[in-house]
Amino acid sequence: MQGSKDIRATTSCSECQRRKQKCSREWPCNHCQARKVPHLCQFGQRKGWKESSTESPPELRGQKRSNADSNKESPPFRYVSSEGGQDGLRAWGYMPGHVHFTLGRASLEDSASSATQVRPQQSQEVEKVLYTIPTRTLTDAIINHFLNHVNSRYNSIYAPTFTDQYVQWWFDRINGSGLSPVFTCLLLRVCAYSVQYLTSELRKTIEFELACNIQVLTERFYRAAEQLSCTFTASNTSLERVQELFLKGAWLKSDSQIVESWHSLGSAIREAQELGLDRDVGIAGLSEFDIEIRRRLWTLLFIWDWQMSAWLGRPHLIDQKDTTFVFPNLRLEESKSQPNLLSPFAHIALQAHLARRVAKQMGNVLNIVDLSTKDVLAVLAECETFIDELPPVFRIDNPDTSLDEEHPYYVLQRRQLHVVIWMTMVDPLKPYLTRSPDQKASSYDIKFRDRGIDLSLKLLKAARLLFDHEFPINSRFHLVIFCVFDTATILCSAIIHDTSDRFPHREEVMGAVETSLEMLHQLSPTSRIGASSYKFLFNLVQATPLLLRSSRSQKRQKTNCSKTPETQLTPPSDPPAQTILKPVNTMMDGIPEISTTDDLSFDLDQFLLQNPFENSNQLDIGGMEQIWDWDTLNLDAYFKQSEGV
Repeated sequence: MQGSKDIRATTSCSECQRRKQKCSREWPCNHCQARKVPHLCQFGQRKGWKESSTESPPELRGQKRSNADSNKESPPFRYVSSEGGQDGLRAWGYMPGHVHFTLGRASLEDSASSATQVRPQQSQEVEKVLYTIPTRTLTDAIINHFLNHVNSRYNSIYAPTFTDQYVQWWFDRINGSGLSPVFTCLLLRVCAYSVQYLTSELRKTIEFELACNIQVLTERFYRAAEQLSCTFTASNTSLERVQELFLKGAWLKSDSQIVESWHSLGSAIREAQELGLDRDVGIAGLSEFDIEIRRRLWTLLFIWDWQMSAWLGRPHLIDQKDTTFVFPNLRLEESKSQPNLLSPFAHIALQAHLARRVAKQMGNVLNIVDLSTKDVLAVLAECETFIDELPPVFRIDNPDTSLDEEHPYYVLQRRQLHVVIWMTMVDPLKPYLTRSPDQKASSYDIKFRDRGIDLSLKLLKAARLLFDHEFPINSRFHLVIFCVFDTATILCSAIIHDTSDRFPHREEVMGAVETSLEMLHQLSPTSRIGASSYKFLFNLVQATPLLLRSSRSQKRQKTNCSKTPETQLTPPSDPPAQTILKPVNTMMDGIPEISTTDDLSFDLDQFLLQNPFENSNQLDIGGMEQIWDWDTLNLDAYFKQSEGV
């Protein structure tokens, strides 16, 4: 009997053993969940994982611990010391999981310690950047704002463990102990990103206390993180390193540096692959919590790569054909009292599921232009099935909002997910919206065009809801600007290429374009890309007679001009086509002055006057020309034709 009790005791998690409580023997267990410390719920190493580090473990959801697994554990096999074993393999660049690693595997503790080993020069670099971190009180406010409000957008950081590390970091700093360079860098990234999204009250407090502008402060954090990040080597990486590179990319996106963000994403992906995150390599002996965090991080990198590739036409950084990675089980935040409470990471996992399903339907096709009619129908059908299977909290029609007040992050995540779904459905239909109906390739062309218009209108309605939630505090969030700009320009192209009277929802489409213009005008003071997006769409509307005649922006222009009689230039109510095909001075007078928080100095209006649309390949619009393919609108012929009118 005593032996039986001993066996049962070894299957309990470490916390239950310490507290002498009966454990449910699943991860996370009942007691750890009730105490809200699921990250502390740890079990012993499982035999199945130790035998082959190249195989993915079975799903962990609700899986009971068996007595056999816990009793058959054996210490890891040591072939040579950690100094000469794995280091020798790493020197040649063997990836984790290679067969050579099974020949002589050093202990996990040695591996972990070597991965976080601090070099003397790194300690010196930490000292050089410490001045950028303000007093404990202000830093606490910035960190709390990130964890309670900003982090819910991506959930790249798990708050409980980060908080523990943060408290320890301050303790070490106060006591003069050595500070972790990697965590110091991650802390700087969190501060830089959090400061971009401060509430007006917190912003005023911090600006007063530090006597500097918020933009100056966020750039100061960013530069300090860069200075420290440069001291890290790719062969000595960690999860914190991947997280800080991801947050670097997030910061760059919010700062309108989309190309730089994409390159940062590439660095984060390569660091993650170095750790084996893409194939669950090296998880033998890791706790279920560590495995869950690894899987969440890789899922996040996967959807960023998918979205930037699909929406911006950039090469895939992750092989989209390799869709075998294991999804996180999202059990960390489960609640017994609220069974419908979803993980804060659920909206990210759902996007990854959508990406995998779409990739499966697209097969080997990498460009949407090359999709066959059958492929397009398959992608749309898969998206519709996905919509039908959404959890009640994220439903498009009549979502369950009962948890919104207690957990307000659901509102943002719901609207964010809806925008992503509609953009995914519009994407394969863009070629049918940007060419003339006379250029039909199949009998489905008109149907696809009409479907694309209908979905684009739904997308702009979802974009409006996201805008209303994020503006003005979080208006730097790239998705708020991009979904409005990209969809409105596609609809402009659809109107321009319409040569028949069968264009569906014409008035509604023109109204949607005008509403998009108004949203971009409101977003223009927040960032360079917001301002350049507004001016670009404004000029495109000005160059389209049909849109211009129905545009309320023209009425707004007259109102603005009437306030300054000395410069009033009222255009005719129905100007001839030849006077509006190209932007001219009288049409640009009505654009309100735009001052942005990041010093937009480029004069797009003057540039467009000197460089008409036919030179679109050389357009320089505040960096947007690097991330957005003008050719997808198929408007070159239209504007070249306009020159001869």
